[in-house]
Amino acid sequence: MVKNKKMDSQKFDSMSDPKIHHLAQNLVKRHRNLFVYMVFGFIAALINTIVFMVLHKWWHSVVLVSNTIAFIISNLASFVFNQKAVFINNVDEKHSTWQKLLVFFTYRIISLIPDSLIMLVGLSWLHLDALLVKIVDQILVGVFNYLTTRSVFQAQETTMIARAKEKIKARKEKSKK
Repeated sequence: MVKNKKMDSQKFDSMSDPKIHHLAQNLVKRHRNLFVYMVFGFIAALINTIVFMVLHKWWHSVVLVSNTIAFIISNLASFVFNQKAVFINNVDEKHSTWQKLLVFFTYRIISLIPDSLIMLVGLSWLHLDALLVKIVDQILVGVFNYLTTRSVFQAQETTMIARAKEKIKARKEKSKK
């Protein structure tokens, strides 16, 4: 019994360990956009799925029509989410909102092709459950959408060499302190 009390007092507390705490802060800081995108991407995917299910299951609309309308509505919401909440650091100030919207929807229209194919194959050919197919579809298309969306809202860095030089310079300055 004494041994158990001793073990309890020696429990590992990650919050009190400054190295772990610093590592966690860096991880969150470095991947903030991804984490926030995942939250708002989930909301956009939920909008897409609900609109699709209402149109397809309840109103018995054709798969491609339901999918396209759900695509438009959820991507308009996604554009607003991304511009106002997700990509707020290193923002592209060179392009207007209309230019960003045009590029955003150009990329998203490219993603509509596999989106529609997944829905058609899953529902029309494989006769799978619509909700299951839509969830799989949103996950697969979501990865592509994150990669392209980053390029729309974030200022583009020059080259890998320039980024590497900046990191080396920052490390040298940090080591001097």
